[in-house]
Amino acid sequence: PPLNLRFLFEGEEEITGPSLGRFVRAHRRRLRTDYLFIGDGDFVAPGRPCLVTGMRGLLYTEIEATGAAADLHSGLFGGVAPNPLNTLAWVIATLKRPDGRVTIPGFYDRVRKPSPAELRSWRRLPLTAPLVKREMGVYALEGEARYSPIERRWARPTLDVHGIAGGFVAEGSKTVIPARARAKLSMRLVPDQDPDRVLRSLRAYLRHLGTPGVKLTLKALGSARPVLCGSDHPGVGAARRAFQAAFGAEPAMVRSGGSIPVVTDFQEALKPRLLVSGFGLPGDGLHSPNERMSLDQYHRGTEMMLHLMQELAGAHR
Repeated sequence: PPLNLRFLFEGEEEITGPSLGRFVRAHRRRLRTDYLFIGDGDFVAPGRPCLVTGMRGLLYTEIEATGAAADLHSGLFGGVAPNPLNTLAWVIATLKRPDGRVTIPGFYDRVRKPSPAELRSWRRLPLTAPLVKREMGVYALEGEARYSPIERRWARPTLDVHGIAGGFVAEGSKTVIPARARAKLSMRLVPDQDPDRVLRSLRAYLRHLGTPGVKLTLKALGSARPVLCGSDHPGVGAARRAFQAAFGAEPAMVRSGGSIPVVTDFQEALKPRLLVSGFGLPGDGLHSPNERMSLDQYHRGTEMMLHLMQELAGAHR
């Protein structure tokens, strides 16, 4: 190949594992590079490749609610016993309004708005509300109605509950008041939100949302800072030409609603010119039981990478 290549493979990205980030920072001299390509993106639509200019960050947490020393009979103790599930339901309902607005104090203080140029370019993309609804299989969209679906997915912060556990959930009936309950929830963050600052605000807010007799404990399970990748270095032009050669179309400049935690480590430790893209399609079913990838996308993606190496070598010279 016309370039010196280094490949980094890791298996912890989906659980925000820390190993790769620590490795990159510890070996920054050995890993120094002019360009860094991260192949963890997708097409905005079939035939429409993308270059990612920014990604949302992440704060993943678990809230535990603890009440009595053991599960209690609701007939004998209902009306006086603290119920961790009731408290947890109240907390979750309070953290986010029906219109999508997160209620954590100061949550939106440092949200940076996308530039007017970005907004204009996003309006030209085929990501309409009807298309997004068909993709998800729903009849209505949620969230902040004053923002377009694209803005809500790429440039607005969110809060979502991922699971609740506690009490009796097996077949049949058992009238217990649970001794404890847990909920996992995450916030997708945007520039310039700081996960540590949001965590402190959430922890302070929970002290005001608790109910008598129930103790709330907040645990941070993982975090990632939001990232802006930049779009004004020679690698962007090289990627445009490579996509044109392999797919017959230049890439759109987009943001991603997802998070790649290690990108911050790469940026701070190696200071490379970043290229974030990928070859998946919107219907690939990420994180679903039938996650898949088109063979045509796979082979054209391989061709694009060959063109990219040639183009980067020429741009660097």
